[in-house]
Amino acid sequence: MSDGIARSRLAEERKAWRKNHPHGFVAKPMSAPDGSVNLLVWHCVIPGKIGTDWEGGYFPLTINFSEDYPSKPPICKFPNGFFHPNVYPSGNVCLSILSERHVSNFTPNFDLKCMLFC
Repeated sequence: MSDGIARSRLAEERKAWRKNHPHGFVAKPMSAPDGSVNLLVWHCVIPGKIGTDWEGGYFPLTINFSEDYPSKPPICKFPNGFFHPNVYPSGNVCLSILSERHVSNFTPNFDLKCMLFC
């Protein structure tokens, strides 16, 4: 998939996110020193779910999209040492839909909102 397709898709997802996103969640493409926006790298914050040990917390996540997005999943990573049953010690998220080894589990129907909120 070409870089143009990935960037176009992410620009649309950014527009949709800005119009409607879950309360407390943050997702922004990274800004370069020159002020340009890198749509392939996003800085996100996920609020802790109410009624869990994570309630009241805000947890940073970086999402790195490849030029093959949305055909291939992005790499979602919390800071090293973040503890959660679905997060490796390296910070990488452990979910089959985001696994490079199980790329067939990821479909273009998964968008930014689904990856952060579902």
